[in-house]
Amino acid sequence: MDMNIKIKNSLIPHASHILLAMLCCFVAMPISADTLNVAVASNFSHTLELLSSDFNKQTGHQLRISSASTGKLYVQIQHGAPFDVFLAADEKRPDLLVAEDKAERSSAYVYARGRLVFVSNLTPVEACQKVLLSPALKRLSIANPKTAPYGVAAQQVMEQLELWPAFEHRLVMGENIAQALQYVSTKNAQAGFVAKSMLSTGKKIATACTWDIPADMYSPIKQKMVVLNRAKGNTVAQEFLNYMQSVQAKDIIKAAGYNVF
Repeated sequence: MDMNIKIKNSLIPHASHILLAMLCCFVAMPISADTLNVAVASNFSHTLELLSSDFNKQTGHQLRISSASTGKLYVQIQHGAPFDVFLAADEKRPDLLVAEDKAERSSAYVYARGRLVFVSNLTPVEACQKVLLSPALKRLSIANPKTAPYGVAAQQVMEQLELWPAFEHRLVMGENIAQALQYVSTKNAQAGFVAKSMLSTGKKIATACTWDIPADMYSPIKQKMVVLNRAKGNTVAQEFLNYMQSVQAKDIIKAAGYNVF
């Protein structure tokens, strides 16, 4: 009888340890992990993947990412695309959505300032910017200014250099900035204007030279995010907005080639 009691008692601490371990697991898990549908401008898609991974580690929540040009995403939102958050490459479209009562004014936040670079697969004799005057430059790639803020910036630089009329009919226009870079890397164009962040993705890009364009040659590319009305009151959307303003997020954004405020 005594032996049985001892055996049973010896099992009790073991069972309590198991229960304690299970309880710890439940405490470590997020109480309610969820998925957020995020629309992002093409130039920021790689950086958002990095942010998404960090956000997931911190909160357990996941981002479902859709990328395209800012203009195209804006049109999709206008037609009811099921996005919760919009990360644009400009201020204009998020501000329009707020004015149209399709997004929360209090959520509008400039999360990054983009930087424009000139890239070429031609080996320059002098500085990289001199490629713009080379007879070997037959095709110049830019993102479409009608839909992509980086395309607008590229046009502004060309106009400042008084080269826009000379290249207007020799442009290879990408639907977005990622496509503009692709034209250069595949040599369908000998040079192009792209987002500096796109040179930090880790992918091998066939370029012979780059030129960091002075910021005073184009209007500031202030990239703004906004929470759309369909996510109004969504606690995950608010968590993501708070995260994007954190030191951790800003460090990731800076490392990707952007300026932050």
